[in-house]
Amino acid sequence: MNRLKLIIIKGVSYFYKITYKLFKFSWNINKSPKVLLYTDSRGTEVSPFYKQKNPYYSYLSSLKGYDVKYYFCPYKHTSLLDFLRLYDESEIDYDFYVLHLGIVDFAPRPISSYNDMLSKKRNFLIRKGWLHYFENRDDYLCDYNGEKTLQFMSLDFVKDVLTPELSKIDNLIYVGVNPVLKKWNGNYWRPRPDSINKQLLQDQILLDNILNSISLNAWAEDEIKKYTVDNVHYNSLGLNYIGARVKQELKMLDV
Repeated sequence: MNRLKLIIIKGVSYFYKITYKLFKFSWNINKSPKVLLYTDSRGTEVSPFYKQKNPYYSYLSSLKGYDVKYYFCPYKHTSLLDFLRLYDESEIDYDFYVLHLGIVDFAPRPISSYNDMLSKKRNFLIRKGWLHYFENRDDYLCDYNGEKTLQFMSLDFVKDVLTPELSKIDNLIYVGVNPVLKKWNGNYWRPRPDSINKQLLQDQILLDNILNSISLNAWAEDEIKKYTVDNVHYNSLGLNYIGARVKQELKMLDV
C-alpha cells in the first residue's frame, strides 16, 4: 500500500508539475528574476496525500512574477546539506534563493533514523571534510520510542560550518521553524519528542546570521493551531502566510 501511495504521489506531482510549467509560459516571465525555492515537506500541504509535493498546494502563487525553479522535498530526509550540494553542483546562477529547510536537521530524531540519514549524506560530508562533526556523537537528548534521540546537525556544526557556508550565498532568504506545542498534536498520530523545541536553538543561529530571514519561532499557540495541521506542516492559511512573507523579502531584495 505504501508503494502504491508513493507511485500515486509521484504521478500526481508530475502531472501538476507539467501543468504548472504551462501556466508559467502564460505569465511571460522570461526576463523575470530567477528564484530557486528549496523546501522540505513544509513547502506544500501534506494532507490528503495527493497534495504532497504538489505545486498547486504550495505558496508558488504568491511568487507570481518571478521565474521560480522549485524543489519540494526531493529526498526522504531533505536536508540543508542537499541544498548545499545542489548549490555546489549547479551551473545556473539564480538571482534569489529561498531556503525553507532546517527542521529535518534540527529536530531530535531516534538514533536509528539518525544513522539512516547519515548513511545517505555520508559521501557529501566526506567530500566536504565535515564527517567528523557527525561521528562519535554523545550529545543525546530525550528518549523517544525506546531510543535515544539526536539532532542531525549539532550546534557546533551549525556555528562552525553551516552558517559560514550559507553566508557566502548572496540574496538568500531563510524561512525558519515554529515551536511545537506539547499538548496538541493536530492530525499527527503520536506525540513529538519531549525535547522537540531544542530545534529552535539552531534555528535562532541562522536567524541571527542570515540577513533576510523569516522568523516563526515566536508564533503563539493560537497561531500554530491556525497555520499548521500538526505543529509542523502548514494548511492553506499557513502557506499563504509564508508566501506573503517570502514575497515581501524578495521585493526588498529586488531593488
